[in-house]
Amino acid sequence: MSTELSRVDLARQALAAAREASRKNGGARKEKSKRRTSTVVRRDGREPLGLGSAISMMMTERGMVAPAAGGHVFARFDHILSARAPEFSGHVQAVKFDADTDCLDVAPDASPTA
Repeated sequence: MSTELSRVDLARQALAAAREASRKNGGARKEKSKRRTSTVVRRDGREPLGLGSAISMMMTERGMVAPAAGGHVFARFDHILSARAPEFSGHVQAVKFDADTDCLDVAPDASPTA
């Protein structure tokens, strides 16, 4: 059997020796600084907000409504349909999008094809 140490074993020994020397020289780990959890209140009484909260408040104050979740699907339905099922292009239209179930209802085009 060989009593030689592998490179991994040598690296582990070197790391252990360096850690021990660091402890002896006062280089022990210091505790991580804790995040400040208190709320900063500005002099005018306002508190800082996250970007999403600020935008939501601004939209509410101005009576604006966020677009429906399926709005993008409706706007691009013809493009999506022609890319994924070109045989239905021009024969099917999007009718309703249910944001709770992520379900898009489609219906055949009302115009006769004969």
